[in-house]
Amino acid sequence: MKKIMALILGLAMMLGIASCAKKVEVPSKSDVRKAVEEEYEMEFKCKSQDISDDEKEAEWVFLSKDGSLEVTVNWNSKNPEEFEFDEEEHPEATETDPVIETETEETTEETTEETTAETTKETTKETQTSESSDASETSGDETKSTAAPQGNGKYVNFDEMNFYVNGKKYTLGKVTLQEMIDAGVPFDEDDLEDAGNNLKSNYQSSGFEIVLGEYYSAYIYVFNDTDSGKPMNECYVNEIYFPYNPKKEQDILSFDFPLNMTMDDLKANAGEPTKESHYDSEDSDYYSDTLKYETESERYISGSRYQFEFSNSELRYIYITYMP
Repeated sequence: MKKIMALILGLAMMLGIASCAKKVEVPSKSDVRKAVEEEYEMEFKCKSQDISDDEKEAEWVFLSKDGSLEVTVNWNSKNPEEFEFDEEEHPEATETDPVIETETEETTEETTEETTAETTKETTKETQTSESSDASETSGDETKSTAAPQGNGKYVNFDEMNFYVNGKKYTLGKVTLQEMIDAGVPFDEDDLEDAGNNLKSNYQSSGFEIVLGEYYSAYIYVFNDTDSGKPMNECYVNEIYFPYNPKKEQDILSFDFPLNMTMDDLKANAGEPTKESHYDSEDSDYYSDTLKYETESERYISGSRYQFEFSNSELRYIYITYMP
């Protein structure tokens, strides 16, 4: 396996109880996943997380969405700003792709024509229906990925940190994992096998994948702020992470802000961020901007946050985290 060392800039630290002595804390899984995705320029799903009892060492295993690459990430408190990546390729995961393409190649042209005709008819009907609907009713467009539901108009709202799945509103810090499962949220079935597992006091769970499309997902995390262990499905959801791809269409997940907003749109609505950083690549035309809106927690070092990351002026990564 090939070993790579990477310096992680602006590493967000794991949740911890406030104390007088400063403590090096374990990075959050979402931050580790982000580091892996930036390193390999692929989307990954966390297979496992192993944190030592003294919280001085941690290991995560990530698998790319197409199954072709597995990455083990190691972290040590002696070098808290460094991750060590071990990668292992699984080329067999993509060996069937050419077969699938060959089988569908002959019918692609006819299928495209039929699909286009059907889509045109459906779109015309939907447009006519939308135009004739009462203005006070929620339109279908408001549940699409690039449009925000008509809330109070705030893109950043720490009183109600909302997100929407199939048009239904969920609020961080209030909704439990079980309530989302019962509502039919399209979670990855493998993830739900762990839903009844115990979560330690003052710990955040691994991510539960919301399937938005082929190789396209968002992730929610639950948090146990009680004094004892608790089943994860009974814990409230405290974070959602969405690696947004403007080239992929989906109409399942939406927020109180449009995903096609610019940084200027965000600032015009939410004001200046608590923190803002800019990065320019020396080797390419790539640049990125990170805007963080944060509040302090009464109990924990890390508080609630909205974090928006723009790549070449397009919104790409969204983190919304609630902390009591």
